[in-house]
Amino acid sequence: MADRLFRLVLRLLPEEFRAAYARDMAATFRAEAASGPTGARWRTMADVVRRAPGIHADILRRDLRLAIRTLTARPLALIAALVTLTIGIGANVAMYAVIHAVLLAPLPYRDASRLMAVRETGVGGADSGTMGYLTFTDIKTRATSFADLVAASQSITTLAGGGRDAERVNVMRASRTYFDMIGAAPALGRTFTEAEDKPGAARRVMILSDSLWRRRFNADPSVIDRIVELSGIPFKVIGVLPATYQDLVASRLYQGAEIWTPLGYDPAAVFACRTCRHLRVFGRLAPGVTAEQATTEANRLFDAFERETPKDYNQAGADVRPLADLFLGPVRPVLLTLWAGVAALLLVACGNVAHLLMLRASERSEEIAVRTALGVSRTRLVRQFLTESILLAVAGGTAGMAVAWAAVRLVAAEGPDQIPRLAQAAMTVDVVLVGVALTLASGVIFGLLPLRQVLRHAAGGLQRPGVRATDTATAWRSRAALITANVAIAVLLLVGSGLLVRSLGGLLAVAPGVDASGVLTFNIFASGERFRPGQAANLPDDEQNRLQIAAAVQYYDEVLAKIRALPGVTEAAATTQLPLGGDMDQYGFHVHGRATAGTRESEAPSADRFVVTPGYFSALRIRLVRGRLLEDRDRQGAESVAVINETAAREVFRGEDPLGKRVSLGPADAPQRLIVGIVNDVRHGGLDAEVFPQVYVPHGQWAWAETGLAVVVRTTGDPAALGRPIRDLIRGVDAMQPITNMRPYTEVVAASIGTRRFAATLLTVFAATTIVMAMVGLYGSLGVMVSQRRRELGVRLALGATAARVRRLVLVNGLRPVAAGLFAGALLAAVSVGALESMLYGVRPLDAVTFLGAAAALAACAVLACLIPAARAARIDPATTLRN
Repeated sequence: MADRLFRLVLRLLPEEFRAAYARDMAATFRAEAASGPTGARWRTMADVVRRAPGIHADILRRDLRLAIRTLTARPLALIAALVTLTIGIGANVAMYAVIHAVLLAPLPYRDASRLMAVRETGVGGADSGTMGYLTFTDIKTRATSFADLVAASQSITTLAGGGRDAERVNVMRASRTYFDMIGAAPALGRTFTEAEDKPGAARRVMILSDSLWRRRFNADPSVIDRIVELSGIPFKVIGVLPATYQDLVASRLYQGAEIWTPLGYDPAAVFACRTCRHLRVFGRLAPGVTAEQATTEANRLFDAFERETPKDYNQAGADVRPLADLFLGPVRPVLLTLWAGVAALLLVACGNVAHLLMLRASERSEEIAVRTALGVSRTRLVRQFLTESILLAVAGGTAGMAVAWAAVRLVAAEGPDQIPRLAQAAMTVDVVLVGVALTLASGVIFGLLPLRQVLRHAAGGLQRPGVRATDTATAWRSRAALITANVAIAVLLLVGSGLLVRSLGGLLAVAPGVDASGVLTFNIFASGERFRPGQAANLPDDEQNRLQIAAAVQYYDEVLAKIRALPGVTEAAATTQLPLGGDMDQYGFHVHGRATAGTRESEAPSADRFVVTPGYFSALRIRLVRGRLLEDRDRQGAESVAVINETAAREVFRGEDPLGKRVSLGPADAPQRLIVGIVNDVRHGGLDAEVFPQVYVPHGQWAWAETGLAVVVRTTGDPAALGRPIRDLIRGVDAMQPITNMRPYTEVVAASIGTRRFAATLLTVFAATTIVMAMVGLYGSLGVMVSQRRRELGVRLALGATAARVRRLVLVNGLRPVAAGLFAGALLAAVSVGALESMLYGVRPLDAVTFLGAAAALAACAVLACLIPAARAARIDPATTLRN
């Protein structure tokens, strides 16, 4: 028993150590067992266990010294391998950091998988993901699938005072249980009470973000219970959120809200109606309930709503989806595609390094044979070569980590805003551990490929002088297989990047309907006592509204007139919704004198509504098709008018002449407007988005005062140069009105396709890098082949073969695996590119032009890579070859 146990303990020692000393150690142990005390045997076993790690470490040190000498013997090959691994590992680690931050990291909510976004759908539903207040309250009252249900809307306010410039701040109005539902608690103060979330509450209250608290209130803890005016209206501060608080709902859906107030809707208010779909609804599933079950129950409730109030619903339904899908669903295909691209890049990098190691193994054939003849085992050879490959991988991985760190910082700072949480990408502990695992796995992968060749050399024994063990077809077939794999992966990446680039080019060629060049845009949110005339005098609501509209119109007339007077400005105007700016505002569109789509209000078509000042169409060069544009005379007291786009004229009026027709926006009984003009379509939702009916109404004739507008200024020079003069001018009119988002309009247009541009750029970089790696591998393989077959080629030339025939022989050998790689890559691409369909515009996944272009580009690169070795082969001197 003790003898068997000792033999097992000896297995802890290295194989070569056991081969030299195990028999003597076993004999000594048996002698001790026969004559010595029992304790001596156990001490002997313990001594073996204690010394085993040191023996392994000593062998590892010797292996590392030999590996370093071997690798540095060829510095150019070492540098090529390190650069290849640095790029491959660095790109993969950086991409994983992005994937981890955006897709894998849990949402910053308690039990986030139970949080749902609830939206109304249907012919008359809010396809943008919103619903009306009365619909929300009915679902909250009747549904049993949700433990809690909240609604939220957006507001914008002006925060002034404290000796600081006025600042525009985004506000999120939410149901009182919002913070309880997502599992967040203030660092200071409290959240809302039920009494505060009711219309006419005794005191308006608000909660501040940590950043706003520090920026405006110097992180003063006594801010709790302080009265602060928002747009001139007093609010009491009741809470401050922690610095670690992250809310995707506030940041992505409500433009980075920094103030939270209670929703406080009055069910009897005009804006609380069922068809006033502007609230986003979120819920937490009840225990044991799935999203599918919640969707089924919500659909049953919508069926009941439609029976109870048919005029408000038309084939309405519900969509209940995880909150993560709402934010991450649109970007998941983009990031996974890029991840696949960098994975392919790493495979090519490993293949290239394996190819270099195979060449080194072929050059070391005599060394391997000698070591084998001296008694070195195959296991020892495998260990030595794996040590070399892992050492190479660690060096490349270390450099790759540095590259990944720089790349992650760059992507986090400069990446598109459309990708949620991209700015949070960082080299965390998890990312570093994945990088370490990837480095070690890469070392094993590209270290295993040459081992077959190494073992074959070990088995072949010593060769005759002047004869290389690698002068066989087997060695070339192994390298040709790597070339084929590299070319196939290069085809896949090149086709994918080509499709995205062509799609991006198609988007850029789309006419947005506006001319963004030479235009400066910014936002003003006008607020204060001057915009609430008549409120203090308790005038009737209608009179107050009329005075507020007049005050807003007067302010913007003054601001725009002063801007037009600046040198270099040709036109200035303002609008409620900036095309491609991300804002949406749809209203029901009712044509008087005929039924537009049935008798129910919910069946009326919807139109994008724009409230604009005169000169808006000229500033953005929106073309007049028929009729006239909005003019200065279109104000209060004049006949209410509107201008529509071509899509509205075509789809709503269907062959009738819209000019002279009267329409209402919102409820069917809203004031009528005379259509006086038709303009070209504007791509408002995105360059690839469908164009909906659009209606433009004069700023002075809208039903309520529009004080928050986007200003567009057309210039003859650089728009950015007018930034400071315009800011000074507006402060001179009213220093209390904040100016935000000032930038050239071309940046707004570019940002609308930021995610597509990001994906196309990165995938193109990956494809270009892969092509370079594949062609370097091809060039190196052919160069080695020519070198190893130099005697054969010289004999061919001596026997009458022409230089052209030798060049052709080398080219055929080199291009044969390339052709196989092109075919395999085309098949792989045909199967894989369907995953890109959601990111394509104006091009099909199996686009023949892209496939043929990718194949032609790679074939041309392959020919260039083969020409130099082929030319070198043709210049071999037959006489020198024969003498040698």
